[in-house]
Amino acid sequence: MTYLGYFLLVLKASLLSTGGLGNVPGLHDDLVATRGWVTERQFAESIAVGQTSPGPNGVWVISLGYMIGGWRGALLSLAAVLIPSLFVLLIDRGYQRVQNHPAVEGFMRGLSLSVAGVFVAVMFQLLRQHGLEWRNVLVALVS
Repeated sequence: MTYLGYFLLVLKASLLSTGGLGNVPGLHDDLVATRGWVTERQFAESIAVGQTSPGPNGVWVISLGYMIGGWRGALLSLAAVLIPSLFVLLIDRGYQRVQNHPAVEGFMRGLSLSVAGVFVAVMFQLLRQHGLEWRNVLVALVS
């Protein structure tokens, strides 16, 4: 295991997840299945330690880093988990400065419409795949 490689894998999983335990599948695939840097037992124990520890669910990654790399691994995990949040804060600070600009307002309006369009398209595709039963239509309408 290389520390830089471990850091980059945790950073990738943190950037592509929604937080908490959202990075479990990606890290499991990268660290256990693909590279073998972590055993199934270590992976499961780190999740258990994270779940029993007070605080956010993301603590489990720091526990995993400690198990496989000592204090250096724990600090690298902590940094990799914090960087996406800091990145969002920087983007927000920049957005606060330009949010009232007409071009930004138009972009945000267009982005909202495109997200709604994607949602409707996915909803119709799911309904088509699973049939137009009344229960499926009800779930789609409630959503």
